[in-house]
Amino acid sequence: MKKNTPFSKENQLVKTREQAEIALNILVKNSQGEDLELGIFCLRDQLNNPRLTELLDSYPDLIQEYELEKLLSGKIEITDASRRDVKTAGLLSCLLLLIHFYFDKDKGNLSKCKVDDVTQFDSINYIMNAITSEECISELFLLILSIVGIDYFNKYQENMKDPDFVFKQTIGCDNDPEMDLHIDLMVWFALVRLFIEAIFKYDSDYETKNDQL
Repeated sequence: MKKNTPFSKENQLVKTREQAEIALNILVKNSQGEDLELGIFCLRDQLNNPRLTELLDSYPDLIQEYELEKLLSGKIEITDASRRDVKTAGLLSCLLLLIHFYFDKDKGNLSKCKVDDVTQFDSINYIMNAITSEECISELFLLILSIVGIDYFNKYQENMKDPDFVFKQTIGCDNDPEMDLHIDLMVWFALVRLFIEAIFKYDSDYETKNDQL
């Protein structure tokens, strides 16, 4: 039996295709694609791992040489790179591609809604068959936790239960320097989690795939 985790299907924010479409259209309307992309590069910088940066830069070549599923599992031996680095580079590269595919920045529409580029569709399908939404979000969470630390995360979770905290953060009037330290990263994680869950739910083929896992 598959273990129920904080990011498993039972705990998803997006539970139906209709919710996924609404979420994606809101993200597009508010030009959140650029924020999603920027957050990935900020995460990379905060990880402060030069080898990871090199792998990200060379990922177009790596994906031509190796199967994506193996890259995302980290089960590839690459000189001077840990399996964790390989796995993280694969995850962040795939996220960047999915953001690019799903956001039509010029027209303000969802590219995936009216996709007529077979190559683009095949690329999306290839990525989504290599990893599940649960795996993707869980890996991102571990990366973020390695930066913010468990104590900060627990305090953030506790503060999120307080309406005053949410209100102050929303209007930019929170005076707690400790919470401000990683607040942008935490907000980005919530945003990217919503995006990932929405795109995996958006297409019924992908939804069926996740249901079988």
